[in-house]
Amino acid sequence: MTEIGKVKERSEVPGSMKWDLSKLYGSTEEWGSDLDLLEAQVPDIGRFKGRLSTSKTVIAECLRSQDDLSRALGKLYTWAHLKHDEDLNDTLYQSLHDKAVNLMTRIGTETSYMVPELLSMPKEDLESLLKDPTLEFARVPLRSIIRQKDHYLSKEEERLLAMAAESLEASSKTYRMLNDADLRFPSVVDDKGAEVEISHGRFISLLMSRDRRVRREAFERFYSVYVSHRNTFAAVLEGELKQRSFVSSARNYPSALHASLDEDEVGPEIYNGLIAAVRGSLDVFHRYVGIRKRSLGLDELHMYDVYVPLVEELDRTFEWDEACELVISGLQPLGSDYIELVKEGLSSNWIDVLENRGKRSGAYSSGCYDSPPYILMNYQENIKELFTLAHEMGHSIHSLLSHRSQPHITADYRIFVAEVASTLNESLLMERLLNEWGTRKEQAFLVNHYLDSFKGTVFRQTMFAEFERDISAMVERNIPLTPALLTDHYLKLNRDHFGPDMVMDPEIGLEWARIPHFYYDFYVYKYATSFSVASAISSRLLSGDKEQLGRYLSMLSAGGSKPPLELLRDAGVDLSTPAPISEALRVFSDLVDRFNGLS
Repeated sequence: MTEIGKVKERSEVPGSMKWDLSKLYGSTEEWGSDLDLLEAQVPDIGRFKGRLSTSKTVIAECLRSQDDLSRALGKLYTWAHLKHDEDLNDTLYQSLHDKAVNLMTRIGTETSYMVPELLSMPKEDLESLLKDPTLEFARVPLRSIIRQKDHYLSKEEERLLAMAAESLEASSKTYRMLNDADLRFPSVVDDKGAEVEISHGRFISLLMSRDRRVRREAFERFYSVYVSHRNTFAAVLEGELKQRSFVSSARNYPSALHASLDEDEVGPEIYNGLIAAVRGSLDVFHRYVGIRKRSLGLDELHMYDVYVPLVEELDRTFEWDEACELVISGLQPLGSDYIELVKEGLSSNWIDVLENRGKRSGAYSSGCYDSPPYILMNYQENIKELFTLAHEMGHSIHSLLSHRSQPHITADYRIFVAEVASTLNESLLMERLLNEWGTRKEQAFLVNHYLDSFKGTVFRQTMFAEFERDISAMVERNIPLTPALLTDHYLKLNRDHFGPDMVMDPEIGLEWARIPHFYYDFYVYKYATSFSVASAISSRLLSGDKEQLGRYLSMLSAGGSKPPLELLRDAGVDLSTPAPISEALRVFSDLVDRFNGLS
């Protein structure tokens, strides 16, 4: 294997391209000292047991103590999980991560009496807590607790669920270790004659190759590994869905879907409405697939042809410094204060940029109340990764603004709102590039990328959401999730979405095995709803609506101080109506027409 194709070891990555976690802890010993201190403090939280109904002062003291524990745990866990994700094969950080998770479980167990004890109070007494000045700081969590009264259990039952929390995470942990640490993929000879080891980070880049042989071989060899492990992946996914079904049933929800959505105060009608709306617009997506087939000049369009850019002359690469400058340029409509925060992040080692062997795949923004909002990437020099940087920076600035404006107890925002901040950044970057790249070919290239982003964020994620909903319902009907069932159902959905112009390569039926989001508890639909909200807000920002900028930044700064749908309404978008989704789908249709006229 040539050096160019070798995945770097962690030690080979330059320091300037790694995150600086010393802002959390300077050494393993320092982390361990804080771990010992926090472990010693945990038993003290039990002193409030049996006393919560005695006075509002006791309730306030208890909730402050719990919040202090949560804040200290957040710092410990964040450092441990970020170090762990640097190299999943490093046994030291596997151990420290496990210690942090164990402590999280212990704290959950020791505090599990609080909610049942509060909910044992008469309804009028509970309602009075929301009006008491002593408890104003905790109004948001108290409101959430009271709202979900029917779904909390007795003290003994809550304690058992808390004690089981770590065990119930076994399937998702097994998936991460199997998929990110244990799997090894074959190599492929690229279009320059270099032997390149396939990895999670390189897979899509290989599928973007102009050489169809490279795309086909990378696709077939990548999925051959999943074929060899399909029984294990099916068992692990079934285990994940069974634990969700168990917990939701224990908490008196009709289904795991209801339980997951209720955390965001969202009903199934929004989830199912999204799927129905996208299903109703598949004809325009089929038209896009047909244009892709024609533009590539292919007699048959295969699943390994869906990532290659359609405009060959603009197959561009973006070195890291150029990517940073383009993101800064694209986010100018968000104002100078926002831009200064972006520059701070890019110059202060918030970002772990490059792929290395054993590193967690994909990208994310993560941190805690007392840390910078760190970003993990596995940067490849393509336009997809350029937009990934803008996306994750959106999450990070959202966290930063929330942490600076809110106390710890209301700083955490819901994922339902979080994806708006990230997809809005992508939309703004796209509009800037469309304005700056002026030739017909450049316009066609960008419109194609916009279509592909739309495909991935709205159509693809909604298909994922439908698959997750369906297989979760199967588990709740006691239908065994065999590899054949999962693969056949996934193929059916894929066929429905891509339509008659796409050849259904059998390998794509195993795509379910490589999607980590199926372990995120009905997460993926939020990408599609958020894209729709972001589309509405970005249109107003780009039109020069100064009031919209203030409303949007206020939403970011509000953290979790209001329910998600209320926060979005404050920002000017009402997602309880079908209008935002319908408008986004019309935008896609217009883009298809625009590309058809340019190609």
